[in-house]
Amino acid sequence: MTEHALETVTGPNTLAQMQHTLDAAWAADDVPEYTRMCMDLAVSEIGTNIIEHSNDGQPVKLRMVVTVERETVSVVLNDDARSVAVDLGQMTGMPHDSSERGRGLAIAYRVLDQLWYSRSDQGNHWRLTRKRFE
Repeated sequence: MTEHALETVTGPNTLAQMQHTLDAAWAADDVPEYTRMCMDLAVSEIGTNIIEHSNDGQPVKLRMVVTVERETVSVVLNDDARSVAVDLGQMTGMPHDSSERGRGLAIAYRVLDQLWYSRSDQGNHWRLTRKRFE
């Protein structure tokens, strides 16, 4: 098992920092290309939501940990922003074609094996998991 971590305050370079952390994990372990692509996409979508919607776009503290295990790859994202209204139990598909927003969670949900969200006194907690091999 290997772990790669990022601790930052969100800003214009946050998505690039997140991708750099993922790239370091991919370089250190033999993770199949399709798994990498799915995780890159899901982290980008959830990361974008954290950056754009947390605290009305104001900077938040963000911690990201990428864990590559024998069977799975997971990314845990923790931020200190206010609570967000997320009900992953209601994820049934993509928003209507005419919707201008709301696809990020649906995309992440579709490319992952597990998408989990919770809230505590310390902030928002996300866990994104995908099987390492098909």
